[in-house]
Amino acid sequence: YNQQSRTLTGGLRSYHSKDDGAAQLFDDTVLIKGTATNHIGSHTVTTTADGVIEFPIGKLGGAAHSESFTATPSQAMFTIVSRKTVLKASFQPVGLTEGQVVVRGDVVCTFPGSQPSRKTLMFTLKHNQLANGRWERELHNMVDVGSNCVITLNKGMVSAGWRWKTNTPIVVTESNIMSERTVQIRLEVERIPVDVAVTAAGGGVSVNGGGSVAVSFVVAASGNEASNVPVTVQLPRDGFVKTNATATPACQSARGAMCPAAWRYDAANHTVTATIPRIPAGGSVTVTVTGEAGLFEANSRDFTASAVSAFADANQGNNRASQKVTVKNKRVAVSLVLQPVGDYPTTGVVTVSGSVNCVTPFRHNTTFMHMVDYADLVNYASWSAKVVDSRVWAGSNCTVTVRNITAPDGWEFKGVTMSEQKLTKVMGDTRVEHEVRVQRKFMAVAPPLPLTGGVASDWLYLAGAGVLIVGVAAGLVARRRLQARV
Repeated sequence: YNQQSRTLTGGLRSYHSKDDGAAQLFDDTVLIKGTATNHIGSHTVTTTADGVIEFPIGKLGGAAHSESFTATPSQAMFTIVSRKTVLKASFQPVGLTEGQVVVRGDVVCTFPGSQPSRKTLMFTLKHNQLANGRWERELHNMVDVGSNCVITLNKGMVSAGWRWKTNTPIVVTESNIMSERTVQIRLEVERIPVDVAVTAAGGGVSVNGGGSVAVSFVVAASGNEASNVPVTVQLPRDGFVKTNATATPACQSARGAMCPAAWRYDAANHTVTATIPRIPAGGSVTVTVTGEAGLFEANSRDFTASAVSAFADANQGNNRASQKVTVKNKRVAVSLVLQPVGDYPTTGVVTVSGSVNCVTPFRHNTTFMHMVDYADLVNYASWSAKVVDSRVWAGSNCTVTVRNITAPDGWEFKGVTMSEQKLTKVMGDTRVEHEVRVQRKFMAVAPPLPLTGGVASDWLYLAGAGVLIVGVAAGLVARRRLQARV
C-alpha cells in the first residue's frame, strides 16, 4: 500500500498449461488500484486490476511470450467509524478567595502500537469565572479510543499576596480512555504572610569632616499589605551631628506606599523614629536622614548608621539594615601676614611672637616667633604670609594671638602692640593679619653754654643747684616768721 498515491499493489501465483499439456507455476504481476478517505460516513471504493502474464520457454522449446490483461472494475461500499474521544479537566481551587492562577504544561496520549499525540496546555483561571466552584476546561479533543494519557501541569503565576502550597508539577495519568472523560484536578494555594524588609539604599557613604552627610534606607513590603510599620534610624553618635534637617528626614514612596506624617528626633538616643501608614505588597518607602559629619583628631574614621522596623511579620531576619559612614578629616594651616602702618625704616628687623590656641572640638596649642625685615616688604604694603601652624584640625575653633617683641634700632613700637583674632570652624587654610606701627625714638638735645664750649647738660646741673638754694632760703624765712608769732 502506498500512502501517497493511496494504491494497493499485489502479485499472484497461478498455474498455466504448457504446450505439452503439463501444469507450470508462473508468478504473475497484478496491479490493484483503489481510493478511500478517513471521513466519517459512507464512501465508494473503485478497484481495478491490470496484469501481465509471462510465459517462459516450455520444455519442448519455443519462444517465451507474455499476455497482458485488464480486469473489469469493481466497486465496494464502506463506512469509516470514528475512533476518537475527548479528555477534559475540572479544576478545583483550594484556598483561593480572589485573583487568579496560571497553569501550563501538556497532555501526551499514546495508543498502543502508534506514535504519541502531544498537546500544549496553558490556562489562566480567574476566581470570578468559577462555575459551581470549579473551572471546566478541555485538554484534548482528538484522543484515540483506548489511549493512555499523561497530564503534566506546571504551576505558573498567582495574584500578588498568594502562592502555591507546593511548587511541584501536577502529574495525572489516565489509562484506557474509551469515551469522553473528565479528570478532577485540585489547585492548592494560600495567602503569603506579609514580610517587611529593611535595606540600605546604595553602598557606604564617604564625606569630609564638617561637611553634609546623609544616610538612606528602604522599607519595603511583600506578600500582602503592611499597615502602621514602625521604623527607627539609629545615627552614629560621633560621626553624625544633628542639624535642622535631621529632625525632618526626606521620604520617597513607590507603588502606593505612604510616607510618615511626622518624625521625632530623640537627642538622648540620637535616633529618628516614625510610623509608615501603609506599604502595599511590592511597595516601598525610602527614608533619607541628613546631618553634619563629625570632627575628630584622626585622618579618618568609620561609623555605622542602622535602621530597624519592629514589625511583627513572617520573617524577622530582614527587618534591620546598616550603612557604613566614612568620615575623613584633614589638617589645615594658619598663616600670619604682617602689615606695616605709618612711617617705617627702609631696612631693619621686626620680631613678633604669638600662639594658636584651639579649644574645640579638641585642644591644640602652638607658639611661634616670626622675624621680618623692612627691606623684604612686598610692594611696600605687607610682608609675605608666614605659616605659623600647619597642624590645625579642620573644623576647629581657634584664637590667634600676636605680640610685637622687638623693633629696628632707633625705632620703637607705637600704639597697640598685641592683636587677638577668633577663628570659627576652620575648614581650610586660613590667614590672619597683624599691623606693625613703629616710630623713631625721641632724643632730647640741650644748647651749649655761650663762649665756654660747655654742653647743654651743664645747664641742667646749674639750674638744679639754683632751685635747691632758693628752696632752702624760703624754708628759713618761713620758720622765723612762725617763731615771731609764738
